Amino acid sequence: MVIIEQLSDLGYSQVDLDALEACLAFSGKQDIYAVAMLTDGRLLATADSWRDQFGELQSICFDYLRSDMQATWLQATPHIIRELLTDADGIRRARQTRGIEQDANANLALHTLRDMVTDALNKQATDIHIRLAGFMARISYRIDGLLVLQGNRNRVFVTEVVAAALHTHSEDHADIFDERQVSAATITIDIGTPAQTIRIRAQKSPCRDGFTMTLRLQRIGQGQVPQLSELGLAAERILDLNVLLASSNGVILISGPTGHGKTTTLAALNGAVPDTRKVISLEDPIEIIQPRVDQKYISHHHGQHFADMLKVVLREDPDIVEVSEIRDRETAEAALSAALTGHLVASTIHATDAVGVIARLHDLGLSALQLAQPGLFAGLIAQRLLPRLCEDCKHREVHPVWGRLWRRSQEGCEACQGTGIQGRVMVCEVLIPKDESYGFIRHMDLQGWRQQLQNQGWITMAHDAVRFIRRGQVDWQDAGELVPGLTNAMIRKDARNELGACKITTTA
Repeated sequence: MVIIEQLSDLGYSQVDLDALEACLAFSGKQDIYAVAMLTDGRLLATADSWRDQFGELQSICFDYLRSDMQATWLQATPHIIRELLTDADGIRRARQTRGIEQDANANLALHTLRDMVTDALNKQATDIHIRLAGFMARISYRIDGLLVLQGNRNRVFVTEVVAAALHTHSEDHADIFDERQVSAATITIDIGTPAQTIRIRAQKSPCRDGFTMTLRLQRIGQGQVPQLSELGLAAERILDLNVLLASSNGVILISGPTGHGKTTTLAALNGAVPDTRKVISLEDPIEIIQPRVDQKYISHHHGQHFADMLKVVLREDPDIVEVSEIRDRETAEAALSAALTGHLVASTIHATDAVGVIARLHDLGLSALQLAQPGLFAGLIAQRLLPRLCEDCKHREVHPVWGRLWRRSQEGCEACQGTGIQGRVMVCEVLIPKDESYGFIRHMDLQGWRQQLQNQGWITMAHDAVRFIRRGQVDWQDAGELVPGLTNAMIRKDARNELGACKITTTA
């Protein structure tokens, strides 16, 4: 007899609701007894049930087995079977107590999703994290970069909420919902009065005892275009960025992890472009409406690609071409080609730091020779958003090198909703490569390049983060978890002097 050791071994299957009552009655006798009749004809029971209650199991099987199916007998632990029964019972009770059909049930699930998204946005959350395990679904929001638990919900109903949204409001999800499969989709819903369109990027994957789903929230067209001066940057960084915009050609790349404001920075750069220059932006999706920019939505669902559209827009006489994100080799090569034809190209990319952008492009498949063409890069930018300390509950602690520093309260207060954080601040580094820098790129000697930059007093994100730590605006431990090189710098004996008095320069 086949033994099932985990739910994922069953594949996608549900308990037969017609047989559910009989299965629940049988499984309530003793803890060692449990049985579940599945919709595909499989009968799942514990080893003790097969040994002691074989006749009753046969009766359940043949009472509810459809004539077009062949019975298959399987063995599993009581925990696995009871989890299947609990989910099935939740679906049955949800339908019975509401007294509505499946279509109406889906509408209720969508109302629940709208309520959840509205609550998340009201709390300034950027993502909703759902962890489904056992009988419960744990809901957390990412607020100011931190994961904040919101409570638990019934697993069955939360699964219904996700499935209903994917089936009725997704632009690119056509498969039957299966919680044991990896999938990604985009959901578009309207919330509030007047209605505001929210695009949700949903990523789902299975784990040991359930599955997880991350919902990235994007306000479509509702963002305000910020000014560079509103990003909280040091005056030197703003000057560097304006220097980049004055370039006639080359590539400007803004790097950083997901959710650290790269798109916002790109929009702020556009605000500093004079009216005499034409900007065309290729985006997926369009997040911030920018009246002075020709924004074009590139839908991969409809077969459009950044690389192909880049070639098209070059015939529209742009001064600056932008791509919302470089994700693959084809887009990267098209962006570099556009820069070499005399255009200024700006985009975002996922990389550790400014120098790491070169490594990321190389990892995407571009050769060192392609990357080492002098003048190719107008500028490389890296940034992070760091949690800002709540002024009402922050407190001081002694750092072994730096002395007394402000720290985040673990309990928080009413003003910060118990997180110890109120908003975020941005740190960044700007690198404008000189001609001699391309020798390091040609040989992919990025460590040697970093060393040369350090010797020249280049201001990194770590230096920028120290500025906020000294002001008492950022917890040094929070900054160390996000900013490359900060933790090592903070524990070195000469850290105070090295990070405290550096020559201001961003070129190398």
